[in-house]
Amino acid sequence: MDGFVLELVAGDSWLVHVAALLQVFGLLLRRQLMLRLFVLAGSIVYIAYFYFHAIGPMWAPMFWSAVLGAANVFGITRLILERMHFRQSADERDFLRMLKVLTPGESRRLMRLARWRVAEETTKLTQEGRSVDRLYFVLDGQIDIVKTGKSFCIRPGVFVGEIAFLLNTPASATVFVAPGAKYIEWSAESLRDLIHRIPSLRATMERLFNQELARKVAHSWGV
Repeated sequence: MDGFVLELVAGDSWLVHVAALLQVFGLLLRRQLMLRLFVLAGSIVYIAYFYFHAIGPMWAPMFWSAVLGAANVFGITRLILERMHFRQSADERDFLRMLKVLTPGESRRLMRLARWRVAEETTKLTQEGRSVDRLYFVLDGQIDIVKTGKSFCIRPGVFVGEIAFLLNTPASATVFVAPGAKYIEWSAESLRDLIHRIPSLRATMERLFNQELARKVAHSWGV
């Protein structure tokens, strides 16, 4: 019996150490893609160990190692797709350039809910003191703000309604866009559902909104 155990240890057990080291090293990495690749490599080596084991193929651990490997392949595929840039319109590219923190995957999710608009006439986006059921991003055109009786203009490339959206409060200013202005519109309810389902997107949007809030506070206005 002792000789049999020694034969197992001296035989193919080095594969176990290789597999474990690969997975441990992967877990020490901060980059998700590299982490998953090392864990996947460890699963493959584990499968080899269980297959070539001295007492014959060990199907149960092989099966679960394969399941773990398949889950990692799915995760790796999703990560790669998240980072890939698919074909985009000129307006979508402009939007992404303005919001540099969005990943390609996050931008695609936002674009699925987006409605692209061009104002045919002076269009009111928000009304001071009233609830906001839409979130807007103005890409191009004149933006007129009326707040507590004072009016002024701002440059495009800003969210409109994001403070009310973030805090779930009425709009604190009335916002108009001039004829010809290009803007994106999202349903507030649909967007809330989306960002609550995807934690990474929620964190990104909160970061964008906080940056916008800070900028608007600095200029003494907010919507």
